Amino acid sequence: MILALKGKQGGAVLLIALIALVAMAMSALAMYRSVDSSTSVAGNIGYRQQGVAVTDVGVEVALTWLQGANAANLETHQAASGYYATHSQMLVNGDIFTLNWETNAFALPDENGYQMWYVIHRLCNEVGAPSPGNCPDSENTINQASIKPGIPLGTGGIAPVYRITVRALGPRRAESLVQVMTY
Repeated sequence: MILALKGKQGGAVLLIALIALVAMAMSALAMYRSVDSSTSVAGNIGYRQQGVAVTDVGVEVALTWLQGANAANLETHQAASGYYATHSQMLVNGDIFTLNWETNAFALPDENGYQMWYVIHRLCNEVGAPSPGNCPDSENTINQASIKPGIPLGTGGIAPVYRITVRALGPRRAESLVQVMTY
């Protein structure tokens, strides 16, 4: 009886078992790659959030520089300090993403593995003393601005608006840009 069964076996069960084994191996590999990708994305989001957090240091340094400058120096470009007296200087069509950060912004010391730069733009159309025609975003008179200590008034008694942009570049090329408006 055993000899009779041996002759009729064709190995079909073995073939099906091998196909099932290959399918299980492929699904395990796909699951591993999916989990690996999810972990990588979560790590990148963490680096980006850390980058936004360290930009606070850059904003504080830029504000300190702005508060320490005298009004006459704020009427012209101070490129070495990352300051521009017009709103679109060094930008193409006013787009901050076109700025060459390495040459046109002020580099800050590394902070927790993040490189940082800042640039300050006075939101005026032209270099020179701020005036209502030159700085359309300035609506503060000398009386209103005098209650906000720190940044010096322009020679015309107008408190121009300044845009501070800080860029942080961290691990895995995680990039964060933060903008702050002040006057």
